[in-house]
Amino acid sequence: MMIYAAVALSLAAGPGWTDDPSGERTLWAWTATQGMEAWAANGDIADITEQGGTVRFRTTGGDPILNLRSRFAVPATPWQAIELRLKSDRSGFFEIFWTDTDEGEYDGFSQARSLRIGVSGDGALRTYRAFPFWQNVGRIIKLRVDPFGGAKFELESIRIVETPTPEAATMTAGVLQIPVRTLSLQGVDGVPVPSGIRLRQRTPDGYGLAAVSTVDAFSMPYVTVKLTSTRVTRASLVFLTDRRNGLLEMPFAVQADGQPHLYNLDALSYPDWDGRILAMGIRPGSKEGGEIVLHGLSVGAAPQGPPDVRITSFDAAEALPRVGGTVRLIARITNVGGTKASNLAVAFTVNPKSGARILRSEPKRPSSLLFGQEEDIVCTASFPRAGTYSVTARVVLPGGRTVSRTCRLTITPRPSVARTGYPPPPVPARGKIDVGVYYYPGWRTAGQWAPIARFPERRPVLGWYREGDPSVADWHIKWAVEHGITFFAYDWYWSDGGRSLEHALHDGFLKSRYRKELKFCLLWANHNPPNTSSKADLQAVCRYWIEQYFHQPEYYTIDGKPVVIIFSTHRFRSDMGSQAVREAFDDMRAECRKAGLPGLYLIACVGGDATEPATAAAEGYDAVTAYNWPGLGLKGGEREAPFADLLTPYAKEWQRTIDSGPLPLMTPILAGWDSRPWHGDTALVRSGRTPANFRKHLEDARQFIQTHPDRTLPVALIEAWNELGEGSYIEPHREYGFGWLDAIRSVFVGNSPHVDLTPADVGHRPPQVDVQAVTTGRWDLSRDGAGWDSGMNLAGFRVVEGGLQARSTGHDPAFFSPPMQFSAAGARRIRLRMKLTATDGSRRDDIAQVFWTTPTSAASEAASVRFPVHIDGEWHDYAVDVGDHVRWRGLISGLRFDPCNRSGIVVVLARMALEP
Repeated sequence: MMIYAAVALSLAAGPGWTDDPSGERTLWAWTATQGMEAWAANGDIADITEQGGTVRFRTTGGDPILNLRSRFAVPATPWQAIELRLKSDRSGFFEIFWTDTDEGEYDGFSQARSLRIGVSGDGALRTYRAFPFWQNVGRIIKLRVDPFGGAKFELESIRIVETPTPEAATMTAGVLQIPVRTLSLQGVDGVPVPSGIRLRQRTPDGYGLAAVSTVDAFSMPYVTVKLTSTRVTRASLVFLTDRRNGLLEMPFAVQADGQPHLYNLDALSYPDWDGRILAMGIRPGSKEGGEIVLHGLSVGAAPQGPPDVRITSFDAAEALPRVGGTVRLIARITNVGGTKASNLAVAFTVNPKSGARILRSEPKRPSSLLFGQEEDIVCTASFPRAGTYSVTARVVLPGGRTVSRTCRLTITPRPSVARTGYPPPPVPARGKIDVGVYYYPGWRTAGQWAPIARFPERRPVLGWYREGDPSVADWHIKWAVEHGITFFAYDWYWSDGGRSLEHALHDGFLKSRYRKELKFCLLWANHNPPNTSSKADLQAVCRYWIEQYFHQPEYYTIDGKPVVIIFSTHRFRSDMGSQAVREAFDDMRAECRKAGLPGLYLIACVGGDATEPATAAAEGYDAVTAYNWPGLGLKGGEREAPFADLLTPYAKEWQRTIDSGPLPLMTPILAGWDSRPWHGDTALVRSGRTPANFRKHLEDARQFIQTHPDRTLPVALIEAWNELGEGSYIEPHREYGFGWLDAIRSVFVGNSPHVDLTPADVGHRPPQVDVQAVTTGRWDLSRDGAGWDSGMNLAGFRVVEGGLQARSTGHDPAFFSPPMQFSAAGARRIRLRMKLTATDGSRRDDIAQVFWTTPTSAASEAASVRFPVHIDGEWHDYAVDVGDHVRWRGLISGLRFDPCNRSGIVVVLARMALEP
């Protein structure tokens, strides 16, 4: 966020210490009746007046600021709140910044010392309170208030309040038990019940919190929660630490079956679990109205409770099984209990009257499962005819307790077509409105597919395909054009000259048989590091586009000009300034004309800021669109809301976008949002997406385009074909088959009969990736990649004599291992052999870094080890000690290896091994 020099206005702040009967004390306050003498507003705040006991103003730009010019001194504690009383004509978020210093780029203010307060746009005067949990700052000396743009406000008061300190829970027998009925509740209603307390979330970001004593994060790494839920599927542990500001959150999935369950949370899997824990509590859901019964909350050195085996998923391995073949079904089981689960028995059953039969299962009896360990049990079944069947998986634990899960699958008739062994030629269907779809090129290795495999309903009809194969591209082309899709907008990556993830376009689409049937363009995914954009860089990227893409007959154009969509207009603006951006675009268009093209059609992704469409016009873009707006219509801190509730806000955002600037809109459409594969239980989830409500979204877009022909392009742009990790995908898949594509065809082409074919129908098997987790922890990379892949800032990834080779193109290059299931106790060091050679011939030392992930945590600095390496063109053996690292524990599910910390280095990695 930009911080501008303030324009002085008059405003007086009134510091003071007052008490009230509730035990709260006002430590500092300002009210509108005190006038406007000690604040300063920047140019994005206008029409400031005092009237009726409030300060009235409106925000006109994208970064409005009210900066408190006077100083005060408030000793910071965890139990202080910031309170605002105001009204607004539009919903959004205020940002409140605080600091203990005047030093720094922005006079001491930073994003790390800020909080967001959700404000309602209902025009009612309301009190908003939030706890900054700024306890490790020391003292607070000044504030800054950033309203959101494009709204009118009436501000009555701002104050800092000290609330009573809760009584701290204490340790008993090595376990700290928190009396759940003593939680201090904020935005949550609590009613005591015999087994604990019933908690109902009144606001999306509500929580209950209790002070604790003598909890060292590293020696007390397991939190155990016991609760009952009938509707809530996600709750959160919340906590405070002396190492960080803010209320920290550890979400976890909840079983909504009305039965009490124990949840053991491996807190060290979360980087924020650090230092001394000051308070702990619970957020009873992820949206308003969430309700649970909390029976217990404790923290200790080990997980608690008996073995607790659960079936986390059970579904068919084939996305669209046909009549006449066998079907594999996979049940994934895990132990979430505090002790090892042994002597388990698994059985699969079907209704014998249906004619279905279970043929076999593997393994017959699973191995013992430690806490957090998983195992897949596979059964093979046959189904005699088309129809819907139910198959039940049961796990029997010692003592007779049974856990079960049922899979319902539909067996469809097999079309009578020739078994050609390759995708048949497409039969295109066209409408009057062009339909584009974003394409994410991230699916060629086991490590990329592994997070999706945990959500079997997302399994593509093509299986876990190896992207970049022309036959995969030909299936995609066939299915797209047969359902009215005009072009793919490939996510395309260039950062300071380095490119990545080109395989789907270069090796797949451009080498496919049917490429002439589908157009393509680029979405430059320029979410790059700061200071990587320049006029020279934009000129270089434009020349590359001209050489590689713009003269291809399939390249999508508007008015004959090749189309490029820019993901982050902010990146250019921040690095170069708006005027330089416009000049760079002029140079790029001139370069295109020099190459015999009519010009270049640049489209800006916008959203969230009412000023962006006008800014995009000033910077020289030709049109505006968006990648996605999944957060529209959310209340406060909601992390879960129905997809259907997104449709009306999307239509309003289309209207607001064309009203906010002169450029035409390429109307963006969202196919869904549920990013749990990428972000785990912290993800935003738009639940309940179906082909029916997606079709309504498409119909809204078609009507909007037709009723605004002068303000929109005759193009609908959908996110996305295969953003499977984000939960925005229309590619044929296990849950809804061709339902999403059929909705597109119905809305934009019509309901004419057609047949949707799959690879199995024609005897074709697209190349597949093995997503099974490896357990050896040892890789010889001198012969093949062994499932390893390159990530960001590595180009030219390939297997050469001696190992995996790639060239670093940035300061954070990374290799990724295949999915793993390896006990950290079995290894104390990582050994590797590697050669680093600088392309400029220089010799120097550098730093490499190994990260690891667990089933519940992503890669983070907290779970990593750095070590020195030599850039000298010679082979070196390195031993990296990890056994004493406090976060090297439990099950290791993956490795990330950053071989160096600079660009222009040729890396050859020969082997990697986890050793005792």
